[in-house]
Amino acid sequence: VGRVQTPTLAIVYARELEIRNFTPRDYWRVTATFEVAKGRDDGVYQRPNFKKAENDEHDRVDRIWEKAMAEAVIAACQGQPPATIREEKKASTQASPRLYDPTTLQREANNRYGLPARRTLQIAQALYERHKMITYPRTDARALPEDYIPTVRETLQNLHGELGVHAHKVVDEGWVRPNKRIFNNAQISDHFAIIPTTHEAKNLDEMEAKVFDMIARRFVAAFYPAAEFDITTRISTVAPGHEFKTEGKVLTFAGWLAVYGKTTVEDDSPDSKALPALSTEDVVGGVPSPRVTSDNPRGEGTPPTFLNGVARAKTLDPVLHSETTKPPPRYTEATLLSAMEGAGKLLDDEELAEAMKERGLGTPATRADTIDGLINQKYMDRGQRELIPTAK
Repeated sequence: VGRVQTPTLAIVYARELEIRNFTPRDYWRVTATFEVAKGRDDGVYQRPNFKKAENDEHDRVDRIWEKAMAEAVIAACQGQPPATIREEKKASTQASPRLYDPTTLQREANNRYGLPARRTLQIAQALYERHKMITYPRTDARALPEDYIPTVRETLQNLHGELGVHAHKVVDEGWVRPNKRIFNNAQISDHFAIIPTTHEAKNLDEMEAKVFDMIARRFVAAFYPAAEFDITTRISTVAPGHEFKTEGKVLTFAGWLAVYGKTTVEDDSPDSKALPALSTEDVVGGVPSPRVTSDNPRGEGTPPTFLNGVARAKTLDPVLHSETTKPPPRYTEATLLSAMEGAGKLLDDEELAEAMKERGLGTPATRADTIDGLINQKYMDRGQRELIPTAK
């Protein structure tokens, strides 16, 4: 079908065979609610001494393959038995995303707005050629030249509206400075990453405005500091040795997430939440001691830790969930673009994989045309967002 289209079609076809030959397997999951003085949290049962089976991609720590074992866990949790709790807190950071090249822009526009890859590239071309609002969009770089700092400052000061507020903050705080993630000559060939220009905004249609906002927002966010989280992992043990895990995640510093209007972790993902804090009432036989740190040697104003004590919770509402394994999903344009970009990873032959490592299938500027070529020649159909190989 063509040098690049043939292996691209092979990727989609191989996935279709996997889906058609897939045999679903039943498994069970157990969840329970644990009540402490200040509230409740839900835990998921974790298999003891879990080691992932080598040839089983569906094996997970919370999946029980025998129903009798799952029912035994449920039986142990009936009648509100006490659970002992241990928890650990750790700080975690998430750096701002890197600037766009065409593949990442197409992938995100497909995920967010369902835009076909080719349409995204057409919109970007119009923003570049007709409106002069973004830099050259057919590039394979995600960095800027090292001498571009003054231009970046000027571009940031030229952004308006709600995004302009964030852009001006970057300049005022002095966040535009040499940084190899952003300014890196070694990562640039003929062209650099896609960013806004200093041209004034023109009359854009709805989709042009959305794609421009994606590019401008990513550009501003790239200079912001990392977002910071506190992650709490709580293990509730119901005798004998049945462990349930709950994770809580609290955004302590929004950093670059503020550019996307996210100020709490709940905005970020559905499973992110703060856990109800443990208090003196939950601790059995413990002696409260202030939490001492090098900055705070007396532990003033910090919640106490408990020495020699075990926190207790009441086990409520154990639930048995019956589920089945699912086949891998069909490719969308977004996931196929990723597969094309990292196509070397799909090869077993080490030499071939090494040769493919730098580039993948096609180039950022041609991948959209490759996908469209297969659809136009009726080798593949677009079913809503999925790509499906045809009988042809």
